Amino acid sequence: MDLSTFAPTPTSFPRRGRAITPSNTTDLPFPAKAVIVVVAGNVVVLPIENPDNEPITFTGCEMGFVVPYQVRRVLATGTTATVYTAES
Repeated sequence: MDLSTFAPTPTSFPRRGRAITPSNTTDLPFPAKAVIVVVAGNVVVLPIENPDNEPITFTGCEMGFVVPYQVRRVLATGTTATVYTAES
């Protein structure tokens, strides 16, 4: 099967995922279409359009929770969950 014929679209499922190492200063290598919690806890993110001083905190996230923003950074301070990206 030739997988190159399955071109991504804005509404298609993500095509790649990777573990995120939270950082207070470094953005993800590629903006994440979604961030998915794989081990429960808190998640602190910077959406793509938010400035550095406007993070959003999600408290008590269960496994399977999907952050409802496109994310450029997951902050180390306050993040206790294990999270993965969902990328196009």
